[in-house]
Amino acid sequence: MPNTIFTSESSYELDRLCIRRGIKFSDLMENAGKSASIKIEKKIIPSLKEFNNKILILCGPGNNGGDGLVIAKYLLKSGYKVDICFPILNKHKINRHTKEKLKNLDISAQKFNNLNLNRYSMIVDSIFGIGLSRNFSNTLIKIVEKINKTKACKVSIDIASGINSDSGDLMPISIKANHTITFVAPKVGHYLLPGKINSGSIHVVSIGEKKTEISKAKRLSKVKLNTPESWIKNFKWPSMIDHKYKRGHILVKSGPLTSTGASRLAAVTALRSGAGAVTLASETNALGVNASHLTSVMLKEINNTEEFFNFVKEKKIKTLIIGPGSGVNQIVKGLVIRAIKEEIEFVLDADGLTSFEKNPDELFDLLRKRRKRNNIILTPHEGEFNRLFKFGNLSKIDKANKAADLTNSTILFKGNDTIISSPKKITFLSKESSPFLSTAGSGDVLAGICGSFLAQGMKSHFAAGAASWLHNEIGIQAGPGLIAEDMNKFLSKAISKQLRRIYKSED
Repeated sequence: MPNTIFTSESSYELDRLCIRRGIKFSDLMENAGKSASIKIEKKIIPSLKEFNNKILILCGPGNNGGDGLVIAKYLLKSGYKVDICFPILNKHKINRHTKEKLKNLDISAQKFNNLNLNRYSMIVDSIFGIGLSRNFSNTLIKIVEKINKTKACKVSIDIASGINSDSGDLMPISIKANHTITFVAPKVGHYLLPGKINSGSIHVVSIGEKKTEISKAKRLSKVKLNTPESWIKNFKWPSMIDHKYKRGHILVKSGPLTSTGASRLAAVTALRSGAGAVTLASETNALGVNASHLTSVMLKEINNTEEFFNFVKEKKIKTLIIGPGSGVNQIVKGLVIRAIKEEIEFVLDADGLTSFEKNPDELFDLLRKRRKRNNIILTPHEGEFNRLFKFGNLSKIDKANKAADLTNSTILFKGNDTIISSPKKITFLSKESSPFLSTAGSGDVLAGICGSFLAQGMKSHFAAGAASWLHNEIGIQAGPGLIAEDMNKFLSKAISKQLRRIYKSED
């Protein structure tokens, strides 16, 4: 189940389902620790450049600590030099499951203050798991800081101690894991910032669960990783009988003379992503500069709202892209208002969103009143989101879900941990991403892909998911040196190779 991701509630439900089937909790802990030890021995240790056979396992008072003790048992059997330590409490205060695992070990727990952490090649963090909900004490903060300063490979069990498994928040610090070995499915906090940064490479191992139990437990999370499995059946691959207007005609609003580049990026990308035809609506003073840069994208002189929508009606425009470089002004705001009232599908990005900054409720009220659904994508980055939606201290997923409900629209909340949320839909969370996408014009390219997939007939939620995934693929493939003008070269490769292969395999 490649797109499965768990919240803490899902994880606890999975445990309950396994226990209901007849597996003792102690046996689940044994399975978890054994699976983790195999991953450490077979996958992680061979990847280390230097390894001196010495491993320290740091245990907490709860079930995560018990997992660590089981790991210690199996690594000791394999001949590694293993020390265990309870860094934050007296070993007599641990819970009964963890205490049971401690009895099965022939080694004594070390005192943290007596340890030389630099003598270990690996430190296994099983201090706190997914149940952590309160901030660390000053004492624990100092302990974590000391661990993080070591050169040892740090392997966290289930989630790095200090990361909130449902929000990705740090409490207020966490172990900086090189690897995380998690049980059954990755956790939301592994992929939300800032927890994502401290999670390292994610390895998923089994605790003896069944696929049916995973299916039942994951229903509680209402989140999926944004992989092609989440939307590929809704993707619109062209057929032999398609013509350009069947693939959708898009109208993109250009900016004024001095800011035309963003809209051209969106327009060219929309065409490259498969739209049948794309026209750039340009004011008179920007016609020359736009014409000098465009070939396949058509150009139309349009100076006001009436001309814009007359052209929409005349040419049977399927989709609008409003916002990239368009300017923050009443004209842009008027285009958005009329597009909503006339129930036209569109992507609202950048300046189109910021045009409602002074009165966001006006935008929200209009969006809620429309009859059509699944045909509008809002693509704010964090700054734009916070200017419109003042939701306070919520997780990024909760913010996106609340915004989707408030607007009755698809929200593509951009970032390295992009969230796609729509009313009554399973939320998508980016699995893989690239820091090289944080470059000027990247968001305009994403808006173009979104508009293209809408025009080709995808519903907004799946269009946004597919667009975000492809956008991330561009960053992963291109790497350092990527600029927005390069993106379309990588886009065509991603569509023709990865996406086509995935799509055909679903037939």
